Amino acid sequence: MMIRDIHKAIIASLLIGLPLLSFAKRYDVTLPEVASCLKTAQPGDQIYIKDGQYKDMQLKWMGKGTEKSPISIKALNPGKVKIEGGSTLRIAGEWISVDGLYFTDGYAPKGSVIEFRNGQELANHCRLTNCVIDKFNPSRRDQAYSYILLYGRHNRVDHCSLTGKLNLGVTLIVILNDKRCLENYHLIDHNYFGERPVYGSNGAETMRVGTSQQAYSSSNTIIENNLFERCSGEVEVISIKSSDNIIRNNTLLECEGVVALRHGDRNTVNNNLFIGNGRRNTGGIRVVNAGHRIYDNLLVGLAGTRFFSALGVMDAVPNSLPNRYCQVVDVEMFRNTFVDCTNIEFGTGKDMERTLAPEKVAFTDNIIINKKLAQPYIAVDDVSGIQFKGNKVQLSKNYSAPGFITEKVKVPQLPDNTVIRKDKGASWFTNQVAQSTTNAHKECNVSPGTNLSEIVHSLEPGSIIILSKGTYPIQRSILIDKPLTIRAADPGNKPLIRFNGDKPDNMVTIADGGELKIENIAFDGVLEPGKALAKAGISTAFDMIQPYTLTVDGCEFQNFGEGGFFAVKGTKATFAKSVTIRNCLFRDLSGDAINYAAEKDDIGRYNADDMLIENCSFYRLLGLPINIYRGGSDESTAGPYITVRHCTFVDCCNKERGSVMRLIGPQVLTVENCNFDNSGRGGATIRLDEATWEKVRIANCNLWNSGRMVTTTAQAIQGKMYNFRPAYINAEAYDYNYTPVEGSELEKLSIGLKKK
Repeated sequence: MMIRDIHKAIIASLLIGLPLLSFAKRYDVTLPEVASCLKTAQPGDQIYIKDGQYKDMQLKWMGKGTEKSPISIKALNPGKVKIEGGSTLRIAGEWISVDGLYFTDGYAPKGSVIEFRNGQELANHCRLTNCVIDKFNPSRRDQAYSYILLYGRHNRVDHCSLTGKLNLGVTLIVILNDKRCLENYHLIDHNYFGERPVYGSNGAETMRVGTSQQAYSSSNTIIENNLFERCSGEVEVISIKSSDNIIRNNTLLECEGVVALRHGDRNTVNNNLFIGNGRRNTGGIRVVNAGHRIYDNLLVGLAGTRFFSALGVMDAVPNSLPNRYCQVVDVEMFRNTFVDCTNIEFGTGKDMERTLAPEKVAFTDNIIINKKLAQPYIAVDDVSGIQFKGNKVQLSKNYSAPGFITEKVKVPQLPDNTVIRKDKGASWFTNQVAQSTTNAHKECNVSPGTNLSEIVHSLEPGSIIILSKGTYPIQRSILIDKPLTIRAADPGNKPLIRFNGDKPDNMVTIADGGELKIENIAFDGVLEPGKALAKAGISTAFDMIQPYTLTVDGCEFQNFGEGGFFAVKGTKATFAKSVTIRNCLFRDLSGDAINYAAEKDDIGRYNADDMLIENCSFYRLLGLPINIYRGGSDESTAGPYITVRHCTFVDCCNKERGSVMRLIGPQVLTVENCNFDNSGRGGATIRLDEATWEKVRIANCNLWNSGRMVTTTAQAIQGKMYNFRPAYINAEAYDYNYTPVEGSELEKLSIGLKKK
């Protein structure tokens, strides 16, 4: 009898467990049908999504699986479930796994693309794996949202590829603004974070954990085994703003930025690989706050300085609020290896506010190899609070100091490209930065009388448009949305572009995809009878997400008769990787000649990263010849980089409080060998508002009957200034090359000023 009862009990227990093992359901559905399946789905159920292109999806997936039997939502064929248009995904509940989705060519109409919550319901123990978000951007780059927001606890994002992000907003954020999200133990691993170009403002981090308000809350997030490639949106690639996180075994490849321990304590950074390949602003680790452990990291070929240094240990603000800069204290840095890195510094950011040097910091058993440097580190401030011990160096000469010894050590061998990329990102997606394509360079000869706008529209990327001598009236803007070159057939006989449309428009508009090189063309803004005025010679589109490049060589801009109409302009929320303007003449303009000053929010935003203006002449301008603006004191970016040289300004911007050059906020600026003649008399020739850390140099300029130079620091003017009346070869023909008297001071000046 007892044996029979035991048998019955065993059979009953097996029957109780059987539904979980034997009756788990499989659903094969379209994407919109997933939500209804989840309403009845039980632990262990599998939902497979059929292939298709799904557009404008607001997906809300809620379910409850268990640890042993999660609910699985999976693309039937990973990568073949394409989600486009205005689409978002919300995941909430327990133990749900989402696999193989492909978000591309779309945007998030509200909130972020994927959020681990639905309303007030959060996700816990949920997983996003083998998914891709690529080129999921709005039409304007200043519209902010993220790709992924992580709420809840114990969630995992792994083997995903997050690429092509161009708009404002952090790519992935761990949210801590709910007590249900603290001590979350999220795992972010084996992902590929693809190229993110310089944004030109704060708020373009690739990953952030918390905010300054949660600095002293424990997040316990683990970030490991990820690849970050050319993630250069701003200085903080990974921004840690909470406590007790681990960042380990990641690779940062040619990222113009750092892992920033920005707020919070007791974070660990170990076994990470940083490879800069000498690329500008590539950095390593920046340290703020207390109790961190930084060890066994390998940093190679990093060229950044200051906030972008291979290692930057910051000065603090005395009695600092949590959201400013708290003192670096009780930090251990050991067994790290630095190879050919430009900058290791202690006291980073020291200024009139940040005056508190690091204390109780140990820098031990590290290796520094750089045969171009004589010193292993830069002491920006007092280093008495740092213990140096057991560090080995190989520098340009023998170096010996307490805690350092010159000793030959083996240079670590870097893993090859295959190893670096192995098991990173979605298995079905190509995880490489985009390579520039070779365009056709097909030439197209154009004569006056043809519709220039239509011809440009019809050409292949990379085409070269050659204009014969004559006048080209245009009724609407020439739209540049691909790489193109426009040049004169005969540089000595510049073709003339004139606007005669019924509504104001730019003569040339650069849009998404545009890269323009334009040579030896004249732009005339004279008002045609019964027609509208041109708004600008060359400008950018209103809605624009992609960075662009512009080269203007040997062109003329004349007769723009309204103050708000500019010869060359970058509009708000557009961004140029590079702008080069050389050998050009700007004359008889009521507005600005070159205007990259549309960002007036004073939060560190700007419109172009690299700008070169050389060998240009400016004559009879009511507006500003050069107007470049980056307002505010934000330090999240390293640009813009501005060079102005060998330029002449005659009778320009003489109104009260005017400026010939208004250069507000460039972080790297050179103005040299320029000539100011009867210009800026009511205000200034050069007006700066430079910070002490910015690299500003004004040298070898001539100011004849012109305004003063207005600078903030005493270090801006670094070369000799002159005051001689220029003698030009042929001013009537706008030729402002010089005819100096032999042996005079003016001859010496002219050698520096004359065009190269």
